[in-house]
Amino acid sequence: MGVSLNPHTVNQLIKGTEIYGENESLSTICLVLKGRVLIQNDGSRVVVGSGSFIGVTDLYAGRFVSSYIAFDDVVLFPFEVTNKDSIKAIIEGNKDYSGLLVASLSRYLVEVSKTYVEFDLKAKKLYEFLCYAYSEFKTLAAKVGFRVNPMDSLETLEPFPAEVLRNRVNMDYYSVLSKVPVDIQKAFFACGEALTTRHVNEIAADFITYITETRERAVYVSQLLEYMISETGDSLFYQAINIAIEVHKLGKKNEELDVLIDQIIEEINSAEKLLSTKTARALYINRDRMEQLYSVLLTGTSVEIDKKDTDNDQLQEVDEMKVMNELQDSMRKIIEYAQLGSDETVELKKYVAMFRNLTDKYDSSDEARAIRRGISKMFYPMYQTVFLRAYNEKNTDKVIDLFLRYGFFDETLLTKQQLVELYYLDTQIDESIPCKVYNIRDWLVEIYEGRREPSKSEFDLDYTESIREMKRSIRMSAEEEKALLNDSLKKLNYEIINMFQCNNRLVNGQVYSFIPILHQDMFVKSLRSTYVTAAKVNYVINQLREIDYSVFYREALYYDAEKNIEKEYIQKEVFPDIILLPTAGINGVMWQEISGKKRDTSGRFLLPCFAEVELEDMLIKVFGRFHWELCRSIQGTAWNNIKYKSLTSEYVDYIQFYKKNRDLSPETKERIKSQIQKGKSNSREIFVIDYVNWIKNESKGAIRLNKYVRELLAMYCPFKKPIRERLMNQPLFAEAMTRFNRENSKKIHEIDLRYKALEKEGIELTQELIETRAYYNEL
Repeated sequence: MGVSLNPHTVNQLIKGTEIYGENESLSTICLVLKGRVLIQNDGSRVVVGSGSFIGVTDLYAGRFVSSYIAFDDVVLFPFEVTNKDSIKAIIEGNKDYSGLLVASLSRYLVEVSKTYVEFDLKAKKLYEFLCYAYSEFKTLAAKVGFRVNPMDSLETLEPFPAEVLRNRVNMDYYSVLSKVPVDIQKAFFACGEALTTRHVNEIAADFITYITETRERAVYVSQLLEYMISETGDSLFYQAINIAIEVHKLGKKNEELDVLIDQIIEEINSAEKLLSTKTARALYINRDRMEQLYSVLLTGTSVEIDKKDTDNDQLQEVDEMKVMNELQDSMRKIIEYAQLGSDETVELKKYVAMFRNLTDKYDSSDEARAIRRGISKMFYPMYQTVFLRAYNEKNTDKVIDLFLRYGFFDETLLTKQQLVELYYLDTQIDESIPCKVYNIRDWLVEIYEGRREPSKSEFDLDYTESIREMKRSIRMSAEEEKALLNDSLKKLNYEIINMFQCNNRLVNGQVYSFIPILHQDMFVKSLRSTYVTAAKVNYVINQLREIDYSVFYREALYYDAEKNIEKEYIQKEVFPDIILLPTAGINGVMWQEISGKKRDTSGRFLLPCFAEVELEDMLIKVFGRFHWELCRSIQGTAWNNIKYKSLTSEYVDYIQFYKKNRDLSPETKERIKSQIQKGKSNSREIFVIDYVNWIKNESKGAIRLNKYVRELLAMYCPFKKPIRERLMNQPLFAEAMTRFNRENSKKIHEIDLRYKALEKEGIELTQELIETRAYYNEL
């Protein structure tokens, strides 16, 4: 329900406030004086800024056809209206309003028309794909001896019954009009009220047509999406992947069927992305189940999947009271378990109560910052105490477990729905490959029990180096040093302070308003939809490895005395450890490229437990930083010395001297300057911007990078062979890959000669050598 507005005076609303609700009756329209407003319904989603009128098109429909939400803190000026004739009184009150009305409405209509075009194209493309995919699936299933259950929805599927909009020709006019400077429009439309009312009437009529047609197409696309991924038997994806898994079990792997499943997943992702970004339509795709099935298909792992990930809604409704009872008074239980002193208990409860009473949990005032800082200061020592006691007592209490895994602390800071979702999150160990994924509780167990060494500090010192530094600054005997190096409690404390505490804030993304305990304003989406699992992480990592094939490979020295192999260089793929920190966030952190001093050890990537943005976007940036830091580690002090060719040295040279580069146009140099500012002059972050474009756009043939950077990335971050072969048809990519092809061919020739020499000596090639040769041939 929309907020109550005071007409003919300035109204200030905070971010997230619903100004008008969809289908509500209409008594005012507003001029946005400051901030932005989100206009959304189940057919479109548009953000308008200051100088825009909102609610005008709804006036012609007789009700609000969209909901209007403050996208930022906004300042509005409402006008009382009864019908469309009220527009005349508004523009008579201020001549500038005429131009603002037409300018904002034309821009709004143009944006909605773009959404219409996207849904129109998607409806046609998705229909054609489903017809093809269903037919192909039946054929392929029959080939391997499986019968397909007929899908009524696809057997009777018909294209969207639509014609090209008759008033489509008007959009050319509106498109030009929307680009006319506002000052010119103000002057022109101030010349006569008839000019304005005619334009407003025509735009409003066209808008209602477009919004209706767009909504109908969005409904059709969502229906097609349901035919592909609904969790009933009448679903193309689930039937196809279940048959594919059975085929794999029988040893009859059918690559055509596997490719078809990949195509279905791609279309599901594309349709879901369009619906979620362009409309307010509520979608539910059980990603956990979908990705687990796909993981089973890739790995051949036999697990019980039929019932494990079915929707828990009914169970949760039945057990809601149980959840609320079990989580009741959580803060008291955790504080008592941590055995805080009376003064600390009073202080912490005071801070939490003050935080609970904040209207804006992200308030930047000194008082709000002091509250958040007070809670954060007490959280990590308390966390360590609770962790150690729970570890020693093998405590599995739900409240304690939720605190240690996710940072849950006070049930009153979350909604009832959030509490139920949190309670039922799947915490079973997932053995998805290739990367080992830990929640923070399990990771700290690894540190405490000595299977993993503590991570580096923000000063790039690992635990051993920190002890060495301490020894230099204070007198310490060899026995004392040895004791510290083997002290499990000290190691745990080092990990909590230097990795956990430092990065929890970074992965959250709200650096200045972060608080380490869960609260409802952290979440834009549901907990279940944002929950990061090992299957999700590894699915995205495997997808990215299909593009950036060499990301986790590094050169290593290899020998095998038993087989008389004295010294060979091999390519070794080393996967990082993924650690999920207990917060909701928008950032991934590449904390370590290696562990210790050895180059063939695992790196450490950090992600939030609840991802408020796409995991793919997080991990692409993490991959980019990993490329950079691994190269720096391998190159040592020569990492930026152009005499020694490497990713970092060549890129740093390019950034330092781009102004003198005659191959770059003035426009390109301006873009580089802007990119440097965006990357805050940090060479790694500037590179990551290019790397993101390389993976997301250039891998699909979309030109985003300049010639120099494209050649650099083609050399040091090559695409997998099928992508390169596809892109070689484009002259720009063929030229960029010349150096890589030349160097790779030379390497293959060297390896072939070397391995032939080994075979002549009667030395059998080991699996490591065979895989190294395959690596270069694959590249």
